[in-house]
Amino acid sequence: MTMQPALPGAALRQDLGAIIARHVPADAAERFETAAWLALSANPAMLTKAGTPAHFTASAVPMDPETGRVCLVLHGKINQWVQPGGHMETGDDSVAAAAARELAEETGLEGQPDPVPLLLSRHPAPCGSGDWHLDVQLLVPTPERPPIVSDESHDVAWFDHDDLPHDVASGVTELVATAWLRMQEPPTPAAGQPVQ
Repeated sequence: MTMQPALPGAALRQDLGAIIARHVPADAAERFETAAWLALSANPAMLTKAGTPAHFTASAVPMDPETGRVCLVLHGKINQWVQPGGHMETGDDSVAAAAARELAEETGLEGQPDPVPLLLSRHPAPCGSGDWHLDVQLLVPTPERPPIVSDESHDVAWFDHDDLPHDVASGVTELVATAWLRMQEPPTPAAGQPVQ
């Protein structure tokens, strides 16, 4: 008898829909893709690794606000440099919590993810379950400090945002450039705070 994975809680499902809705599409194709992601987010099974033909993942782009250096991991399966990230788990109550957990597990770093996605990335799933990962990619401002290599990676290191290694995975260069642009934006005032 095959065991079904535990489905994520309602809080994570609601947060996933809300965070996808915050994404600002760049063009008509991205608007369509975002609408498709919103529709898929209503299916709880898509938040588990067993979800097919795709499932949602969360990733963090840890970047030092002062230097713009970014921490990447050398992925153990695809042997390319990528941002830390992975599958959502039943204990995650938000996408940001999933991204922060993956960041801590894969690098030992900590930080508070920005709740507005940098990018939504649909790419082939290296996990062998389903065809696609629907990856919600979040900026995590964090000071540069020595990272820790996890069992899932071959290496982990900091790089200048404009001088990444040659063997980065597809889409990582654009993601890091987008993170650097976001990092340079003035902070958005908190609700109820006057704009100066």
